[in-house]
Amino acid sequence: MGDNIVTDTQVTGNEMTSVMGAEGPGVTQMENGGMDNVAEIEQELEGVTQMHVAAVNGDKALLAKQIVSSTQELDTGDQFGRTPLMFCVLADRLDCAELLLRAGTQVNRSDKGGRTALHWAAHKGNNRLLKLLLSKGADIKQKDNEGQTVLHLCTRHKSTKCMNLLLRQLSPGEIDDQDKKKRTALHWAASYGNVEHVKLLIKQDSNIGIPDIEGKTPLHWAASCMDPDAPSCVRLILETTPTVINWPDYEGRTALHLAVADGNESIVKVLISVLNSNISALDNMFRTPLHWAAVLGHPGIVSLLLDNGGDYASADANGATPLHYAAQNNHSDTVAVFLTYKIVVDEPDVEGRSAFMWAGGKGADDVVTVFLRSDVDIQQVDKNGGTALHAAALSGHASTVKILLDHGALIDAPDLLKHTPLFRACEMGHTDVVQTLIDYGARVDVLDHDGRSSLHWAALGGHAYICQTLIKYGVDPNFRDHNGRTPLQCAAYGGYVNCMSVLMEHKADPNDQDNEGMTALHWACSKGHLDAVKLLMEYRAFPNHMEFTEDRYTPLDYALMGEHHDVAQYMIEQGALSITGIQDIAALKIQSAFRGFRVRKTFTERKRLLMKHEQLKKEAARKRAVEETRKKEDTKHKEEVEERQRPAYVDKTLVTVTHEPKTEQVFAMSYISAKKKREKEVSEQEKLLRSHEGVKNAKSIEKQRQKNFRLKQKAAFRIQKAWKKYKMRQFGILTVAKQSIHQLQTQTGAEEFQKQIAALTIQLAWRKYYRRKLLRSLTPNRRQLHLWDPEVIAMKQKALVKQIYGEAPPVPFWHPAPKKPARPYWSKWVPSAAALSYNFAVDRYHPLVSKKGFLPSPFIDPQGYPKNFDWNPLEDEDLAIEAQVVAAVKLSYRRSSSRCSSFSNHRPRRYKKKAAVT
Repeated sequence: MGDNIVTDTQVTGNEMTSVMGAEGPGVTQMENGGMDNVAEIEQELEGVTQMHVAAVNGDKALLAKQIVSSTQELDTGDQFGRTPLMFCVLADRLDCAELLLRAGTQVNRSDKGGRTALHWAAHKGNNRLLKLLLSKGADIKQKDNEGQTVLHLCTRHKSTKCMNLLLRQLSPGEIDDQDKKKRTALHWAASYGNVEHVKLLIKQDSNIGIPDIEGKTPLHWAASCMDPDAPSCVRLILETTPTVINWPDYEGRTALHLAVADGNESIVKVLISVLNSNISALDNMFRTPLHWAAVLGHPGIVSLLLDNGGDYASADANGATPLHYAAQNNHSDTVAVFLTYKIVVDEPDVEGRSAFMWAGGKGADDVVTVFLRSDVDIQQVDKNGGTALHAAALSGHASTVKILLDHGALIDAPDLLKHTPLFRACEMGHTDVVQTLIDYGARVDVLDHDGRSSLHWAALGGHAYICQTLIKYGVDPNFRDHNGRTPLQCAAYGGYVNCMSVLMEHKADPNDQDNEGMTALHWACSKGHLDAVKLLMEYRAFPNHMEFTEDRYTPLDYALMGEHHDVAQYMIEQGALSITGIQDIAALKIQSAFRGFRVRKTFTERKRLLMKHEQLKKEAARKRAVEETRKKEDTKHKEEVEERQRPAYVDKTLVTVTHEPKTEQVFAMSYISAKKKREKEVSEQEKLLRSHEGVKNAKSIEKQRQKNFRLKQKAAFRIQKAWKKYKMRQFGILTVAKQSIHQLQTQTGAEEFQKQIAALTIQLAWRKYYRRKLLRSLTPNRRQLHLWDPEVIAMKQKALVKQIYGEAPPVPFWHPAPKKPARPYWSKWVPSAAALSYNFAVDRYHPLVSKKGFLPSPFIDPQGYPKNFDWNPLEDEDLAIEAQVVAAVKLSYRRSSSRCSSFSNHRPRRYKKKAAVT
């Protein structure tokens, strides 16, 4: 509320300064008779006319002249909408105001802020103008844009004349008019510390208990006022209505809270002195006035509250006492005041941390020194086993660490996780604290409960300089924790390239595998840190290390699963393979080795056949050679015979018959040569055909071999895929079972959970028995029909005949039964008592489908779905198939007669039961 007051005052002052700044030269030049300068003023001030200038300067002659010449400008506003009458009020020009009012200016005309001339007169505290305007009919109830009336603005000054004048014009019910923030004139008067105004308003029966938009009463505003008369105002309100002393606002704060927050000790004394004043009242954050005094560092008010019974041990929503906040903000004087009282004890908060530990964690050296002088236990621990030295090291306050070490704090004190202060400093990257602890003799070879060293924690935080410092003091960069992980893997997990460079420069092995087979490259690829991956490859990291788990994933697999495409592309360029590619290569090698093994195995069996085949080939070659030799000899013999016979024949023919063209012998010789030529051509053709046949057989054999190879390879791939699926399914079931067994063994209430599972098993067995019994009772009288059964086909034909000729076919499987009572339509959705019992058992106790229960199910994820495998009972599938068949039969009978439709009306009861259970 005070801010709004200052803003209005500043606006008024600025506007009047601009106007009055023009007044000086304007008046001087007008006295010299220069009228041209008035036009310059109009140009400088937007919307300000000559009538405005005359009104603010009090020049009645000029104003009268302007009224006569420019009557239409009587109510003209400037850039803020203020008329000449408002200028007269702001400049206290009573005679000019009277002149304007006689000329007929509008007395209730408002500016852009919604304020009239009466508002500004009340704001300025001008009693004469106030009387004048009221006599001219000014509306005293009119509100501005903030909802404030004339009475609200009158409280901003200490003029009692204006207040009395306004109160005489108002009825008792109109005094408590509220503005837009639901504040009355009494709120404003109390906020300014105007005692006389408060007296007058209370005398006129103004309501003291009205809360504003923040729930504050006039007492709240008076308590937060810094005016010297504010204590008198508070005392006056409390004497009138003492019951409001403990009234809280909408944030739970009483007047005492606000007085303490402003450090107004005089008002605090007045509030404490009232009977029934609640010194330890709690606000919405469960903080008392003593909390406020401690956090703001008011030692005098703290001493005053403690002397009057303030609760030093009251804890707020964070479990912190006032001493915690005083220590946190390094208010050493306030802490010293607390410690002078013997009843004050350093109570721990909800985490078990005392105010001394809060001071250590915030680096409040002065407060730490004050505590140490009062013989505080320097080794006190919180619920996690941490000391003040742990808190100071975690926050990085080297000066506080030195103070604690100089006063005997244990430098290697472990917490519940076996973390020393050096671990905390390394984790958060406080280099100066690490160096201080090492200089004071902190051990660098200490391990926590997971087997990690301080170098692991520095690498997890990516603090390269701390890693270099720890290695300098003898920490092994290849040291493994209980999971087999090295500091390099911790740095690769976060992608801290500088830290990785430091570790690998000091001989950290990038190919080390943890207990699950993961390397630093696995972690970098899984998180998509491309720079870290490149750095590891530069230091000769092997890209195809596989996990020791069932999946056997490689770094490339992690990059692909995380959709880190840039990392995956780089890894492929570096020759990385996924587990699928490795399995393909392994499958090819296995197939090749298997083929060699089969060849070697069958070679002994085929050796005899091969030897016999070779022998037969040799015998066939020998026979062919003998045959060829014989043929050659026969040919040679024939040629020799022909040669011997040729001369005698020629001589005889020459002597006896010289002119015969041919003889029989010549014809025989030509016939023999033609025959040989023909045999030679036939042999060449046979050789050509034989060679073509051999090539064709060779191609066929090769094609068959390739086909067999592809079939074997495809079969091997299918076997591998099926085996992998089987192993993965088996591994998932075993993992979930192991996890559930482990949880049952470790968590409390395992015996009760087993009893619940046993109860569920009984429920399921009962349900199964009941369903089978129902099916057995229905089976003798009913039979499952299919669309292709002869009975159904005959029924369709008869239905068609009836449709055409009006014949009604009998229903062969319908049996008379008593008429069932009519049931409403909605009853089919109401489950039976047995179904409700079964559903309750499943929802409550079943380890695979329950979402609620006394213990969390190890088989269900947070969304309520099964883990790793699908729960699909076989019996429900069978019933679903039966339901589909019955629906199909019903659809086929839809056009049949009413008697045929009795089949759908007498469907087996188990389907209704299934719907109810579902």
